[in-house]
Amino acid sequence: MRSLVWAFALLLVLSVLAGCSTLGRQPKLQNAAISPTELKPGDTAVVTVHVADKHEIVRRVEGIVREDQRIKLKLRDDGQPPDQKADDNVWSLQVDVPFQAPPGSFNLDLTAYRSDGVPVPVKQKGKTGPLTATVPVTIRTP
Repeated sequence: MRSLVWAFALLLVLSVLAGCSTLGRQPKLQNAAISPTELKPGDTAVVTVHVADKHEIVRRVEGIVREDQRIKLKLRDDGQPPDQKADDNVWSLQVDVPFQAPPGSFNLDLTAYRSDGVPVPVKQKGKTGPLTATVPVTIRTP
């Protein structure tokens, strides 16, 4: 019996270190979006993403603009506008497009983090990597 408990504990530790191994149970970032989808310098937009997380692993969601990684965004699920309801697993953030923003196509990469600050590991296409979603952003000239 004791060896069975140790084997189970070892299996549990390995699955945590390698990421969530059961695809149906691993967290997911779904319906990541920005509204409006097409922006101009000076516009205000809302970024949202639904976190499907049965085991409440995700503690933080942050975004970074791939083309300018100095731009970092912290989404919230606390019920403060534009977030509609606290702890409903819909993370949101209102952002203002800087007046000096150049026109073009950009990518906002969202990443989910655990309570220890490490990106949530998930298995995708046979590999373990961080739980992410990408939102395309288009900025047009006024």
